[in-house]
Amino acid sequence: MRLTAAATTGTKAAAGATSTRHDAEAPEGTAWLDTAPLSLKTSIEQMDGINGRPLLFDTETGQYVALSRAGLVVLALLDDAPTAREVVRRVTASSAADPQHIETIVLRFLGELRQAGVLTLPPQEQNRRQRLMKRSLRQRMPRLVLTRSVHVLLEPVARLLRKLPTALIVTCWLLLVTVGATAVCVALVERGLPHLSSWAWLAMLLLAAQIAVHELGHALVCQYLRVPVREAGITLLLYVMPVAYVDRTDAYRVRNRAPRILIAMAGPLSDAIWAGVTAVVLLSAHGAVADVAGALLYSQLFLMMINLNPLLPSDGYQALESAVGSVNLRGRSFAYLTHVVTRAPLPSHLLVASRAKRVGYLVFGGLCLAYGVFVVGAVLLSWWHIFEAVRG
Repeated sequence: MRLTAAATTGTKAAAGATSTRHDAEAPEGTAWLDTAPLSLKTSIEQMDGINGRPLLFDTETGQYVALSRAGLVVLALLDDAPTAREVVRRVTASSAADPQHIETIVLRFLGELRQAGVLTLPPQEQNRRQRLMKRSLRQRMPRLVLTRSVHVLLEPVARLLRKLPTALIVTCWLLLVTVGATAVCVALVERGLPHLSSWAWLAMLLLAAQIAVHELGHALVCQYLRVPVREAGITLLLYVMPVAYVDRTDAYRVRNRAPRILIAMAGPLSDAIWAGVTAVVLLSAHGAVADVAGALLYSQLFLMMINLNPLLPSDGYQALESAVGSVNLRGRSFAYLTHVVTRAPLPSHLLVASRAKRVGYLVFGGLCLAYGVFVVGAVLLSWWHIFEAVRG
């Protein structure tokens, strides 16, 4: 019998939303297992989401918690607010499995539900290793929210697109991407690899506008699928690199893999189209216009290379994760690394993973960590050179 509760936290669903509060204080230690009545908060909704997995959604905090089918069976026992020990007795009475084993996994499952904040009983205070494990799983970077009204802008466009066959939209989109990629290849063959010039500052301004379109591409696909983004703004990639983002947390509601891959790839596919336009300008122009186009194409290619790298928390990584049907692959990998280094206890959904999966998590996490250290070092070195140039 396997019970898992893997929490995936999103941002607040609306501006001004406040954290959930509870009037009662939690019993200390393990006393709550025998004395505290357990039930789901009234703000919790149950649904089937990503890959058909059962989800709990907290309408107050915007948090999703993924469950197993066995976990749903245990949740059904909370209707009359029993204690954790009473839940164990009920499960044991209806199962032929070892009672001690049932007690261990059911109590762990209920404890994780409590820590995920979906029960009326508030979470317990965590020790340092537990907090470190939680941060490893969440993989959340600092954010500066600029707007929570992207859906207002995009809904009229999405409404028009929904009148067209999805296959037609995707076919036309991929055709434009193919034309754009072909134009880039021709430009690279005829002109060689573009280089930065004195017009690089103008190319950076144009690239900033393209980045905004890139993020709108993600948001538009979400809106088309009726899972609007919650917010848009600026985040720090690996805590050192400012990049734009749109919060696509509600994509967990999308059950099939193909739509989630499209959500992740919408930005890079948009970049490929714009790179094609830039390549056409580069091939047909001369002088300053060609210099700007060359600098812009260089920046576009570099951005696409970074954005498609699955070793970074990028669109390429999210597309790969969707394609293989995984959930929070990067967070789980770093959680295993954290466990190996600090011996912090693993949550149940990682504890039951097969040996092959554990090895895969460790390898992927190790590669991500090594590459992340390299990127952070390169970015910090670049900032230092810029600082020295300005000071000099």
